[in-house]
This record gives sequence, structure tokens and C-alpha cells, in this order.
Amino acid sequence: MNQNVENRLLTLALLTAAASSIHIVEGLIMRMLPLPFIRLGLSNVVVLYLVWNGKFMNAIAVNVAKALIGGLFTLTLLSPSTLLSISGGLIAVVAMQLSKSTRMGFSIYGISIIGAIAHNLTQLVVVRNVIIRSDSVFMLTPFLISIGLLSGFIIAYITLYAEAKFKLPAIERK
Repeated sequence: MNQNVENRLLTLALLTAAASSIHIVEGLIMRMLPLPFIRLGLSNVVVLYLVWNGKFMNAIAVNVAKALIGGLFTLTLLSPSTLLSISGGLIAVVAMQLSKSTRMGFSIYGISIIGAIAHNLTQLVVVRNVIIRSDSVFMLTPFLISIGLLSGFIIAYITLYAEAKFKLPAIERK
């Protein structure tokens, strides 16, 4: 392997490890709260960083890997939470990429909020069609959209802060 490929793989491995670690810690902390199914999704800082810097396939890989690694380490790999994490994450990455590529001028904040809301709404649809099979789950829609607005804003802010503070590797923006 040449040095460039090795560096890209090493960077991807590091970003995957960071996202997975954050995902696991956040999940364990949130289980102690009254609403254990609510998370800010702090590990999505890594995913947003990749999407924003034009690395769509890397964002997909990190998203799936963090859900699987998180499920493995928290002993929830075969539970509905892993299915919800993967499905919501995949749709969120696609939504963020589409919103970025439409050239409508979305900032990183807009892209992050779109991803967070897409993630939450996808999870509602999966819960409705696979787990609960009742339209009553959609009563959570306004609450989850509100959480998506808040978490999307926070994730974008942290992403920009981390990119500037830690002088993350420059990845060409498309």
C-alpha cells in the first residue's frame, strides 16, 4: 500500500474509533436519565465532519461501524436499538449529503439540523413499522423534531469548534 492510502485508512480508523467511543459513552450515560431513548447524538460530530468535507462513503462507513461497535460493547447488538441507530444514521447521512449537494446554500448548521431531524423521523417510521405497529408513536413527532433542531445545532457548533481547535486534517471540500 502506498503512504497516501495508509494515511487515509488510519484517519478513517481514528475517526471511527472516536465516533464509536462517544456513541458508547453517550448511550451509557443517557440510560440513567428518565427518557433513555433521547440522545443528542454527539458521535455525529464525526459523521457531519466527513459529510461537510465531501467524504460521503466514509461517513456511511463510520455511521454503520459506530452503531455495530456500540451495539457490541453495550450488549445491544441484536436489539431494536441497533436497527434504529443504523437506519436513522443511514437516512441522516443521505439527507445531509443531498442537502449539501443541492447547492441551495445550506450552512453546516442547516445540513446538521436536516440530518438530525431525518434521523429522528426515520426512527419513528421504523418503530411504527417494525416494533410497535401503532400510529400512536407519531405523537412524539413534534418533540423529536424539536430535539433534532437542538441537537443539529449543537452538533454543527461542536464540529466547527473541533475543526478549528484541533486543526483537523484538511479534506478537500467539493
